[in-house]
Amino acid sequence: MLERVKENIKSRRDVRPAAEAVPALTDWFASAPGQALLACEKDDIDQALACLFGYHLCQLSVGRGLRLTGNSRIAHTFALNPCAQPGGAEAGCCDYGRLPLAPESVDVFVLHHVLDFSQTPHQLLAEVARATIARGHIVIIGFNPWSLGGALRFLRSWFGNAPEGGHQSLRWGRLHDWCKLLDLVPVSVTRGQFWPRSKNNQRSIESWLRRIGAPWGNYYAVTVRKDVPAVLPLKPRWNNVELRGFSAASVPSKVGRDATRTTSSTSQQKHLKSVLSDHKKH
Repeated sequence: MLERVKENIKSRRDVRPAAEAVPALTDWFASAPGQALLACEKDDIDQALACLFGYHLCQLSVGRGLRLTGNSRIAHTFALNPCAQPGGAEAGCCDYGRLPLAPESVDVFVLHHVLDFSQTPHQLLAEVARATIARGHIVIIGFNPWSLGGALRFLRSWFGNAPEGGHQSLRWGRLHDWCKLLDLVPVSVTRGQFWPRSKNNQRSIESWLRRIGAPWGNYYAVTVRKDVPAVLPLKPRWNNVELRGFSAASVPSKVGRDATRTTSSTSQQKHLKSVLSDHKKH
């Protein structure tokens, strides 16, 4: 009996693979609570994308068929999903842990709850950072565990089978530490839907809570920028290079000029000394 209870607890705490979670989450986002959450999140995604430019934008979401990048000014936008279907909104089917994208090939990423429902969220974030160009941006949408909605999801994950319940508890502080390791610098951090069933972040009370930066919103919307340290090219010191197997005529012209300049300076010094010595004698 005790072993059965332990297995039940473990199964409820474990995060399912994305391929298993996506169908149930797609249905949940089509329900009334999911639509209310999407309406609030879409406002923050639109505000973030309005200021981002580039050539390629990639959307990764736990919901199939969601179109979250309509406000972007980037011409080429595409979505990937582990449960993509032919003729759907997604461009291809892939494993989020191994993205089929070349290094530094995407200007902007939109991660819609994929870190929450990933078994290895740090690896997924590192994979996205790998495919992001230098000075590119990543918009991250995640559930906030320190909120009323987070408490309700925790209870549903223990005492029910809600599809949105079994996910990682990724608070922004933990995610911020991962971003530091990957050279991702936060640009903006906002939280929304302070009441779980709210459909609009612009209501008076919610707008006021967003202005004062209240930390207990149902979700957080974070925009980070990939900052790559600048590399200073070092010029070779040709004066100290030994050219073996070449004649003196093969030495670079810079070395010849430096040598000529040194010889000319030495002869001028000798001439000046001789003139001064003759002057003293007279």
